[in-house]
Amino acid sequence: MLFTIYPWDLKSWRSAFRVAGLPGIALFCLLIGAMFQIADTTGGGGAGHSSAGAILLIRTPAIVIAFLLLLFRPRIAPMRVFDLRFAYGLFALLYLASALWSEQRVQTIGKAAELLLAGMVFFEATHDSHPIERVQGLRRITLLTMSAVGMATVLGFLARIPAFVQHRPGLITSTTAQAPFLSGNGLGYVASALLLVVLAEWQAKRLAGKAAFWQILFGLVLFSFSASRTSFGILLLSTLLVIFKRSKILAILATTGLLLAGFLFWSGILTRLQGHQNSSDFVTLSGRTVVWTAAVRQFELNPFLGVGGGIGGKVVISHIGNRYLEEMSSLHNGFLELLTGLGLVGFLLGTYMLVATTFRAWRAWDSHPEYAGTYVLIIHVWMTTIMSTGILGWMGYEVALFLCILSNIDLIAERARAFTQFAVRPVRWSEQALLPHGEAAVAESR
Repeated sequence: MLFTIYPWDLKSWRSAFRVAGLPGIALFCLLIGAMFQIADTTGGGGAGHSSAGAILLIRTPAIVIAFLLLLFRPRIAPMRVFDLRFAYGLFALLYLASALWSEQRVQTIGKAAELLLAGMVFFEATHDSHPIERVQGLRRITLLTMSAVGMATVLGFLARIPAFVQHRPGLITSTTAQAPFLSGNGLGYVASALLLVVLAEWQAKRLAGKAAFWQILFGLVLFSFSASRTSFGILLLSTLLVIFKRSKILAILATTGLLLAGFLFWSGILTRLQGHQNSSDFVTLSGRTVVWTAAVRQFELNPFLGVGGGIGGKVVISHIGNRYLEEMSSLHNGFLELLTGLGLVGFLLGTYMLVATTFRAWRAWDSHPEYAGTYVLIIHVWMTTIMSTGILGWMGYEVALFLCILSNIDLIAERARAFTQFAVRPVRWSEQALLPHGEAAVAESR
């Protein structure tokens, strides 16, 4: 399969679905349901507060279709206790169990169902023959879906549709793109992930230079219309780590150059990053630090099991007593979403899953550079989990990318164990067979 992130490339879509099979269609349904969260504009709830109509008409049917597709041939790949897929399964089950004490059970059950079904997609895909290729197909479906949503947002902005225009300056433009289903920050996260994968694929020599150039240009076009300054930091840091994997000397030179430029042009950079934000919003990261402080206080009230999966941030924001901050869609930190939602138990399990995947992906990147385009996404997972919900909040494209990473790692380790178990060993010759022919005959006569 020739790698491409162009959403208009029908051959790429067709080949990805052909390789992934029914799990690929199920994953596509889950991604559409999770990403097309139409904002509830009637209640002033912000982009992350989905309207009831969107949940009933988009998200619920997507979950039901995905469930029916996976029910057609329900199979789970054999797993070991220390497999990363096993840890994810425990995490999703804990998320579902938290509905027993959740303050908003319907929302917790719905979000837990999405996480469980996403896990089942990969559990079933890794059961069949050629499981690594099927995981790669699932990764391509995820990236193409992200690209399509990002392109639709930019096209709406260029057409000057009011709902797609955000009157907030970006790094380049005076207004930025958004959509009822994708925020300006979200567009930046999507574009940075696409750019990161293309760079890694090119570095691994799985993508020709000319093809990589045009795909990078496409990603930069999406990125240029985003409103996210944090995604710029994500892209910058991630690119440096990709260069580090290619050449440590080049990475040191690039880092030195950036630090020197930052020192010389610090005031201009700060002014550009701040834009038209007031100083208090800029210092508090658009109110993030205020909400994070309130989340720690909420955790102290329910330290062990939290208030329920997927609603920790909503409970914090609803009691914060600030009309501007009450419009925030989440805590903008996956670790705090997890800490307030599932308490210390869920936090330890989720953190173990993320840290273990990171260490194994970093090692696998060196031994299996052909999958660099998969392993590189662990950097994006970390950054979005710190500055957004990432993989520890609820279902989103980050969860699908994370499942691609950990499934690939498990399958590579499983293949290595199989090669070790069935390795051809030299036959041990008996001492009698090593004797000269005459001496062997004498020994036989004795």
